[in-house]
Amino acid sequence: MHDTNDFSRSHRFRIRRRVLGAVILVSLFVGGASGAEAGDDQGSDRSIQLTAAQREEFGVDVRVAAPAEIDIVVELPGEVRPDQNRVAHLVPRFSGIAVEVRRQIGDEVEAGEVLARIESNESLSSYSIQSLIQGTVVARHLTLGEEVSQETLVFTVANLDTVWVDLSVYQSDQARVRVGNRVRILADRDHVSGLQRIAYVSPILDRKTRTATARVILPNPDRRWKPGLFVTGEVVVDSKRAAVAVPRSAIQTLDGLPVVFVLDGDRFTPRPVRKGLSDQDRIEILEGLSVGESYAARGSFLLKSELEKSGFGE
Repeated sequence: MHDTNDFSRSHRFRIRRRVLGAVILVSLFVGGASGAEAGDDQGSDRSIQLTAAQREEFGVDVRVAAPAEIDIVVELPGEVRPDQNRVAHLVPRFSGIAVEVRRQIGDEVEAGEVLARIESNESLSSYSIQSLIQGTVVARHLTLGEEVSQETLVFTVANLDTVWVDLSVYQSDQARVRVGNRVRILADRDHVSGLQRIAYVSPILDRKTRTATARVILPNPDRRWKPGLFVTGEVVVDSKRAAVAVPRSAIQTLDGLPVVFVLDGDRFTPRPVRKGLSDQDRIEILEGLSVGESYAARGSFLLKSELEKSGFGE
């Protein structure tokens, strides 16, 4: 069932799109007619006229082109693992027979909670195996009636409120990946972390893969980051000062070319640009947009779609 508020927002958005389309068609018609009367090229002007009030109404955010820092990122493969500082391996104190097994893999347990009872072979009296920490049972090697020794690992409990993400650092990147580097962890659209910091880099290489390990300690309060999940780490290893950079949302593709909608007066005109470096948030502009020019930083997709619907984007 759709939420009433979601339906209302969607309905309002469709109405705004229709209104904007009507406004743009009128603007294009007036602009084209004026150009035809003047006998110049304005009849084919690919621009959209919007007043400041209309821009605010339709969510078109205008910014001034300016320098910005662009992060230089390397992508490293990795895997989520339990935080080994929050793992408890439980073994029997005396050899014996399991007479009661209370917990299964996946159960949440508290510190001091009884997980099983063992009857000692020596005294024939039973004793309990208790969890040493609060966490989740991630391994169980015990069944009712099974004989165990003092070397038998019967339970593993892990607190998954935080997890380790171990990233493999190739030899070509080892000089640039250091403790303290910012990093974003992602696996899919539902698994994207905020910026974290690398907490540890191994001083030796794996003998088989010739890679070092860079570790991120990742908060995991909702347990989305499950041990065993393969991930990618986007590690910031440097940055560059770009003369002009724009948000990713400002770039659209028109006639197969990247464009930015530049504002002159109250008219937006799509202008081809040449892109440079990019990061998660921004794209460097090498040509096509100068410092101090105004452009549509947000809402440019709406401008593009309406321009194409009018026939000027074909």
